[in-house]
Amino acid sequence: MDALTIGFVFDDSLDVYDGVQQHILTLGRELSRRGHHVHYLVGQTIQPPVEQVHSLSRNVLVSFNGNQMRIPIWVFSRAIRQLLNEVHFDILHVQAPYSPVLAGQIIERADCNTGIVATYHIATTGRLQLLGGQILGALNAHSHKRIDNIIAVSPIAAQYAQITAGARGCIIPNPVDVAQLLERRQATGDEQIERYRAGAPHIVFLGRFVARKGAQLLLDALEWGESQGIFPPGTHVTMAGKGPLLEACKRQASNLRMPVEFLGFISEEDKPALLASADAAVFPSSGGESFGIVLLEAIASGAKVTLAGDNPGYRSTLLNDEDALFPVGGDRQLAAKCLAERLARVFYDPVWAHELGNRQRAFLNRYNVTQVADQVEEVYRQALSNR
Repeated sequence: MDALTIGFVFDDSLDVYDGVQQHILTLGRELSRRGHHVHYLVGQTIQPPVEQVHSLSRNVLVSFNGNQMRIPIWVFSRAIRQLLNEVHFDILHVQAPYSPVLAGQIIERADCNTGIVATYHIATTGRLQLLGGQILGALNAHSHKRIDNIIAVSPIAAQYAQITAGARGCIIPNPVDVAQLLERRQATGDEQIERYRAGAPHIVFLGRFVARKGAQLLLDALEWGESQGIFPPGTHVTMAGKGPLLEACKRQASNLRMPVEFLGFISEEDKPALLASADAAVFPSSGGESFGIVLLEAIASGAKVTLAGDNPGYRSTLLNDEDALFPVGGDRQLAAKCLAERLARVFYDPVWAHELGNRQRAFLNRYNVTQVADQVEEVYRQALSNR
């Protein structure tokens, strides 16, 4: 494909590295490697992680869907006009749902020859969130007509796009830079991996300490399994991340006999070594997930087995593999029991665990950024043909 000038449009900041930020930066690096000229038209960003970042608004921090995001409340209209006049964008790639304050203005002001693509990332957790999405869809109805092609990162995100904006399109998953993860893992060396593993069965949790991410469910499962004596001697747990429930989880973990270490925030450079040390990397999210990038990071980094809460986003990412999924809704005690028994099987049924790990590694390439970028380039080609 000939070199394009591409602008990723995103209402939030690039000062943090959450899922959507990870999506556009991973994809943007690959597109740049292919010779495209990539810009980032984003909300308030003080420390840009890459070049060609255009900070075009003032943002305020809000909570939605169990996440924190920074939404634009004031845009620099003159800067938007100047940028669109100075740079001819072949493609504007909008991250959706989007705000009429920033992304909506950029879409409305785009050159008529610019192809516009929108990628939907979100899954709702209840009626209130869905109503908010429908209201936002109504506010964006005019600008949404200007979009040439729609992408959703998963079936649940596609459902959200259809319900809130009447938008239909193709499903292209979130990208993971497998080569980069392997490089980071090798850079830390086997010594760090073995330090985490400590020569004994190792369970790893990585995520925010908020209710829907399920850290407390994992601790419930450890309590139940320990009371039944189903974990092998020496089993230990590492939990990484921050959030409002961190102290409560530390108190709960203090009731266990098995050691549980809380690392707090872990850098992107250190993440692959931690995940590689896991006999079981566990992500018990109860919902609100449109995809499961962290699952793929665990697999790519070398976790022996990756287990996930059975929510629609995680289920689609793991290709409906029942062995990798455990229940997270309904009876919490039953969910804890199921997770504990699944963890015990990882340790006591090595043939089953080996086969599960092999299945997970086998499908990893479908999410590799090199494969995803091929599909995205084809959508760009279609959008340009529409123009």
